[in-house]
Order: sequence, then structure tokens, then C-alpha cells
Amino acid sequence: MVYDAFNIGESIMADEGTDKPLVDVERNAALYKDFTERTQRIIKSFMERQSSGESYSVADPVEISKLFLDASAKMMADPAKFADAQAGLMKSYADLWQATAKRMAGEDAAPVIEPARGDKRFKDDAWSEDAVFDFIKQSYLLTSDWMTKQYGGIEDTDPKTKEKLQFYTRQWLDAMSPSNFAATNPKVLKTAAKT
Repeated sequence: MVYDAFNIGESIMADEGTDKPLVDVERNAALYKDFTERTQRIIKSFMERQSSGESYSVADPVEISKLFLDASAKMMADPAKFADAQAGLMKSYADLWQATAKRMAGEDAAPVIEPARGDKRFKDDAWSEDAVFDFIKQSYLLTSDWMTKQYGGIEDTDPKTKEKLQFYTRQWLDAMSPSNFAATNPKVLKTAAKT
């Protein structure tokens, strides 16, 4: 095979002495040029949308941190309201502790909080039957519900900022679900014990 890297205008030949090209360099150059131009248009369009503020920007940790710092400052601007919310969360935790203590003593106790309908993360029976895993599940659900209400209920926030807060809060809470960690997921622990 003949290949002359310094003469790109010529086609790569199949065998020495033949005029039949193995690769059509001119066609490939035209395809590459078209690909490059399309890519540049896509990137330009993406950058324009990002800078216009009309869509979510790429998840920038600095932007997300600033968003939550500003939101937290707004929550703290009304200390009485925030204290009431904290007290409500602490009461829910105390109710959960009491229910868990009853269950561990062999008594029946109603759940303090249940997963939302259709939440498949806690589908395994052990999440409800085992008092420890039930406590982990309910503790997560209480905290998740509280954070969702706190960041979703901030006043003096424009709808777009509120939407971002709700989105990032949901993403973080979903990532922190005990079902995502082997040590706190009864189904994973059962499977690991069997193998």
C-alpha cells in the first residue's frame, strides 16, 4: 500500500502500481469539513442558550452553592418561621424514635411517614418489616420532606430560581437515599449474604 502523508491531495492507493484509490481523500475532507461546521453551529447555539439564561446552565458547583447560600439567607431572614420548621422536624424525629422503640419492644406502631405512592426505592419488604431499616427509611423521608418544603417555600424568589432550587434539592435528596448505599439497603445486604 502506498501512503504519502505529505501529499494529502492524492488518494491512498490500494496497491503499488494501481490507480484504484482505497480511500477518497477529497470526499473524506468534504465530510470532515461538513462535520466541523455542524459541530461549530451546535456549540455556538448551546453557548448562546447558556448565556441567555433561558435554560439551565451546566451544573456549576459554584452557581449551585451560591443558589443555596442565597436561599438559606432568605430562610434565616425570618428566624421565627425557621425555628418553627426546625421544631416541627424535631417533633417528627421524636415521634419516629418513639415508634421505633415501641417496635423494638415488640409493640405495634404506626409509621410516622410513608413513601410517596409509586416510590419504588423502598419496595422491598425489609424496609417496613425490619425496625432498623424502617427507621432509616422514615428518617430519610422526614428529612427529605422537610428540605423539600423549606427550599420550595422560600418567599421573595422568582419562579425560575424556585424551579432551580426544587430541581437541585430533589437531585441531591434522591442521591442521598439510603437505597443507594449498600450498607443501608436491605436488598443489597441480603444478596451479598447469599453470595
